[in-house]
Amino acid sequence: MADTASSENPPAAPPPVQTALAEPLPMPQQVMAMALAWLVPGLGHVYLKRAVRGVIFFALVMIALGIGISLQGNLYQPIRGQWLTYLATFGQACSGIPYFVLRYGFHYQGQQEAAGYEYGTAFLLTAGLMNLLLVLDARDIASGQKE
Repeated sequence: MADTASSENPPAAPPPVQTALAEPLPMPQQVMAMALAWLVPGLGHVYLKRAVRGVIFFALVMIALGIGISLQGNLYQPIRGQWLTYLATFGQACSGIPYFVLRYGFHYQGQQEAAGYEYGTAFLLTAGLMNLLLVLDARDIASGQKE
C-alpha cells in the first residue's frame, strides 16, 4: 500500500504569483497621480478613483498637521552647516502645499518655549513623512502593482 501512494503523481505546483494587480496607467498619468498626491494629501488617490481612501488620507495628514501646530511644533527650514535641518525640512515639505502655506503664507515657525514643542515637531514631521508614503502608494496603484 505504501508503494502505490509513492508511485502516484506528485502534487501540482502552486500557480505562479501574479506580479501586477491591475493594468498600469500610462507614465504621464502615473506622474500626475504622484504630483497630485504630493501637492494635496489624498488627491492622488482621488485622481485614481479611490476617493474614500483619498479623503481618509487627507484627514489623517491634516489632523497630524493640526496637532503639530496646536502644540507649537517646529516647522523646519534649512540652516547652513546643519545638514539634518535639510533632511527634516525635506521630510516636512513632503506634506506638500500645507507646508508652504504654513511656512510662507502664515510665516509659522513654532514656539520653542511651548510645553508641547517637541511633540508638535514630531507630529509635523510625521505628517510630511506619512504623505511621502501616500505618494508612493499612489505610484504603486497607478503602476498596477497594488489594487
